[in-house]
Amino acid sequence: MPALQDAALVIEPGEVHGLLGANGCGKSTLIKILSGFHPLDEGTVRVNGADVTSDISAAGLRERGLSFVHQDLGLTADATVVEHFVLRPENGQRLTPINWRAERARLTALLAEYELDVDLDSPAGSLSPIERAQVAIIRALDQGGSSDGLPRLLVLDEPTVFLPRHDVERLKTLIVRLRDRGDAVLLVSHDLDEVLEMADRVTVLRDGRNVGTVEVAGLTRGALVQMILGNELRGARATLRAPSDVGSEVLRVKGLSGVRTRGVDLALRSGEVVGLTGLAGSGYEEVADLLYGSQPATFDRLEVGGREVTTAAPRTMIESGVVLVPADRKTKGGATELSVLENMALPLVSRNFVRGRITWAKLRESIAAVCASLKVKPQDPEAIFRNLSGGNQQKTIIGKWLEVEPDILLLNEPTQGVDVGARAEIFALVRRAVDDGAAALCATSDYEQLLEVADRVIVFREGRVWSELSGDHIGKDEIASAVYGY
Repeated sequence: MPALQDAALVIEPGEVHGLLGANGCGKSTLIKILSGFHPLDEGTVRVNGADVTSDISAAGLRERGLSFVHQDLGLTADATVVEHFVLRPENGQRLTPINWRAERARLTALLAEYELDVDLDSPAGSLSPIERAQVAIIRALDQGGSSDGLPRLLVLDEPTVFLPRHDVERLKTLIVRLRDRGDAVLLVSHDLDEVLEMADRVTVLRDGRNVGTVEVAGLTRGALVQMILGNELRGARATLRAPSDVGSEVLRVKGLSGVRTRGVDLALRSGEVVGLTGLAGSGYEEVADLLYGSQPATFDRLEVGGREVTTAAPRTMIESGVVLVPADRKTKGGATELSVLENMALPLVSRNFVRGRITWAKLRESIAAVCASLKVKPQDPEAIFRNLSGGNQQKTIIGKWLEVEPDILLLNEPTQGVDVGARAEIFALVRRAVDDGAAALCATSDYEQLLEVADRVIVFREGRVWSELSGDHIGKDEIASAVYGY
């Protein structure tokens, strides 16, 4: 089945155009065709009225004013800001010396135009997330400038997925500035609220075909979800448990401290999901890693399953029935070059080790059954992890840990960069595990996510627990009020 079938996309000068759809709908394929990465089997591509179908190449598209910023931003951590701008593709074709003084002067003026104040000699890895995103966007515009003065098109693929929520406003200001001067922005995102807030029009793909292109003005979130999935997403709010229905305490920590977290006391009981949130840097985002031992932690006392743990370390925690789904699934959650089978088998090897050998036939059979039950696509255990969509990668990681039947699930941004369909499936997996007696700790900056899954919400400020919400008091306004203090 083709990834795209009769797909169409029309972007006007001076607009922000959203591109939405569930994982596997064809968004990535469309972007890769527009960037010259994939060849076009049939159809046409026109840029500023000129047919470029026969000459879709990265260099040719840059010359016509198309530029792209992908989710990983494409920055090198050790390279400085000025080096990222000076080492342009065309500079690699010449042997003439670089006039660094002129380039620095040009770059200073360019960054000032976009009101970005960063040290030109700072390595990209030392910048804040929003500064890295801004550098990547301005660099893309600088390299993709149209030579004839025609409007430019900037394609942003999930630009805010790794940004703290308060930094999204700064990025929005940059996007609005581009739109107001007549350029166009194609915004590819899974965040429906973000698209409804930023975009002028939105195109939705489903199963490689256009569902439609609509004006955002007057468009509701529910209507947008219906376009994406083909039906309303029901039961968004979890059926929460009364305190009497929650089981016994499975985790208690006193005086937990890390880089930002300071002296936190926290308890978790079986049969409940506890959400953690707050402003970026408030400390909530590191709690799961501190408890798991993947980040250095100190504490006065830590009890897991009623037993004291003197040192938090991944091996110790796994043996105690605690597992972690990290925020960065590509570098910390899965082995990208291994298959789904190999990824899911990693924590199960000891159970399938007979006479010095791994019983792969048994593992393959059981993991194929898990993939089917989790609706991992493609349902092929031999599929390479990195080739899966974000939602299917995340289901693989969660499924891997659910197979060890943990007592405690530590989840850090579990649906980051995941479409609404996969998001509902992931929450269903978590809720199923909790219904079976596990406990879950879910750290996220997404208030909507907390509404869907949390029985309690703990809000952090300045490294400490500030307030706790439960039952009917868990709402977007209530969470925002606790986070921002209004």
